Amino acid sequence: MKKLFFVPALIFVTALFSFTPAGNWQKYSTSEGHFSISFPGKPDESTQDDKSEDGTPFKIHFATYSPSDDEVYMAGWIDMTTFFPKDVTLKQMLENSRDGATSSLKATKVNTLETNLGTNPYIEFTFSTDDFTGKDRIYIINKYQYSIITIFSVKTGVKSDADKFITSFKHL
Repeated sequence: MKKLFFVPALIFVTALFSFTPAGNWQKYSTSEGHFSISFPGKPDESTQDDKSEDGTPFKIHFATYSPSDDEVYMAGWIDMTTFFPKDVTLKQMLENSRDGATSSLKATKVNTLETNLGTNPYIEFTFSTDDFTGKDRIYIINKYQYSIITIFSVKTGVKSDADKFITSFKHL
């Protein structure tokens, strides 16, 4: 079940080593994903094919900006309409999403900051590994999962831009 609720770590770690020059904050929006967010530069878009535990195919969509080898800003989303769990509470889905993401990243330290079950439900947490640290907010809204994640090298730590990025998410 946890596999359904995380964006694969390989994409995040790969993004750590892609370099795009820093620029001004730019609004990114997707009508297909039903959201907008502000990145500290122009993000690159990509998709990855995956399958749910029952074999239902789906796409993971990414918008990623990496101004240096030490930081990554990523917004990922999945349309879960065709495989949305029926017998799992929203809170459990959010916790499973957090646990799946941090497990795939091999996080050694995880700290849940907030769980909000209001209009746009989310779980927000920080995580650390031996090589990197980050902050993530995972939403589940209208059978879509959104992961708004920042990853930084251990030497730089989580930058203040992480909160600016994460809180700029707007569901449309």
